[in-house]
Amino acid sequence: MDIGVISKGGDFAFLILIGIVLIDSFCVKNYLKRDWFIVLLFLFAVVLIACIVWSKWIIGGLTWSEIIRCCRYQFFWIAYLVFRNMEKTQLERLLKYLFNITAFISVLYLAQIIFHQTILNEAEVTREKLFGIRIPRYYNQPDLIQFCTLMAIFNNPHRGMWKIVTTTLLIMALLGAFHRSLFGLFLVSLLVGFILQLPRLKQIQFLSVLSMVLIGCVFFAGIRFMSSRTFSDLQYIRKGMYSEVEELDPEDFQKSTFTFRLAVLYERNQYLWDNPKKLLLGGGLISEDSPKTNTLDFKVGLLDEVKGRPTQVDCGDISYPSMIFRLGYLGTAMYLTLLIYLFVYSYKKRNYKYGLVTFLFWIMSFGVSFFSSNLLSPATYLLPLITYFIIQKTEQEKDSPDICLTI
Repeated sequence: MDIGVISKGGDFAFLILIGIVLIDSFCVKNYLKRDWFIVLLFLFAVVLIACIVWSKWIIGGLTWSEIIRCCRYQFFWIAYLVFRNMEKTQLERLLKYLFNITAFISVLYLAQIIFHQTILNEAEVTREKLFGIRIPRYYNQPDLIQFCTLMAIFNNPHRGMWKIVTTTLLIMALLGAFHRSLFGLFLVSLLVGFILQLPRLKQIQFLSVLSMVLIGCVFFAGIRFMSSRTFSDLQYIRKGMYSEVEELDPEDFQKSTFTFRLAVLYERNQYLWDNPKKLLLGGGLISEDSPKTNTLDFKVGLLDEVKGRPTQVDCGDISYPSMIFRLGYLGTAMYLTLLIYLFVYSYKKRNYKYGLVTFLFWIMSFGVSFFSSNLLSPATYLLPLITYFIIQKTEQEKDSPDICLTI
């Protein structure tokens, strides 16, 4: 169904979400009661509205459709109100449903690799060599794969055979896209989870040995890095000499290397500093297909095959360029404040199973954010919101005094 602005499944989900909130606000007492996080949400909402006003009436030349498309994923923060008024058992059941759905989609995802046939949503497909065999690399992984994989390992809702089956499926689907950065950060998350579950004395012993190994690795890797092409590229990027970087190796530079990602971030950031009025609220909620992008002149970006020039706003290879361009420093700071709040909360509650899973998920998410646009997706913050309330409601149950009835 495509009726203009409303064209995706997420749009219809948001309309349903709004309906639930409106009904609950009339039926639930103290529905909008204040807490620390809802204050942060309110401040972010104010900044987001300011960005919308700034884009529509100050920058101008943008339609409501373009503006809403660029910020609609931020509207899902309103789910906080729904989760807050659900029972703990309902939230746990919801997580289990999402876990099972993701495990099933993982089967379909892996079937694509086996049969060399797209089954899920259309997405880019490349080839990767593994042991001399060219394997298709699909970019349409399940949205919740990262969280659910960690949940399968550290807090699987199943037991026995199904625990083994779901864990295996999710790990295979996570690694099936052959993302080196995702694979590395997954291992880091597993290592951190393993360390946190050790007794305190063994943690100290393990970290001491690990620190010595890391110091040696960093020393030798640093020497190699200083003499690498990447280091010289970064010097050019720091000076804004993007053309010099391309001349060094145009093929390599355009293949989404980390150098390329930093170049995109640096150029978009420099654009805001060259236009100081846009520092706080950004360059506008501009979509990639907007006529307004013709007024931009960014040199770095993946090639837009239709326009024959680099993409100007969207960047699926790193989260921050699009974020700071569209929301500015103020909007980006408020958005990251919400994520960091949930990250710190999960660290403090890491002794809870859901707290540990969420903490490890944030480690992976913030790491992967330098290699994908994951931080801008609602999937990144909706599941931590669910575990946030599961932990809170668990603590409330512990704090509630037992009621003894005497006859």
